Amino acid sequence: MKPFLIRIMLLIFTAPVSYGFINSENSYNNWEYDLFKIGRSRDANEIIYSINFDQPGHPDKSDPIEIHWIKRTNNNKVEPLTWIQKKYAYGIKFLNELKKEDEIYFQFVSYDKRTFILKKNVENCYKVFTISGEKEVEVSRIFIEINGGSFWLPTVSRVELHGKEPGTGNLAMETINP
Repeated sequence: MKPFLIRIMLLIFTAPVSYGFINSENSYNNWEYDLFKIGRSRDANEIIYSINFDQPGHPDKSDPIEIHWIKRTNNNKVEPLTWIQKKYAYGIKFLNELKKEDEIYFQFVSYDKRTFILKKNVENCYKVFTISGEKEVEVSRIFIEINGGSFWLPTVSRVELHGKEPGTGNLAMETINP
């Protein structure tokens, strides 16, 4: 009886979340300077990473990436991340020692095992890239599967990194098991 109840509860709690995440793709490209987004299994809300220009065509060197919520569960309301979210979860740390001209290197504050690069793609637009499976990938979205834990220490069972290969345009997806 217990396994049946667990399956029903999983179906109830994950069906709306999956539906919201999949369908949110249609409304994502509303922001001209969006780089990529993070979706989570917890709810349909998304974290959006956008380029911040100090002058036309040039990223602000002191704060090149702006991060904000799109609260899909609250009429697509836009909200900034809280200090705690920036400091411990979804914020980014810029790697000044690795900077090159027109390239900005960074890592997530919550996961320093992967480096990302803000740079121009083949269409001369700024995008975010990383190495996935020994190939460079232009990142479009990241999905975080959260299974339990607490507010301060959620249990992340997997992370999916989605993007495309710049040379071929082939879609790429990597599953990271933390």
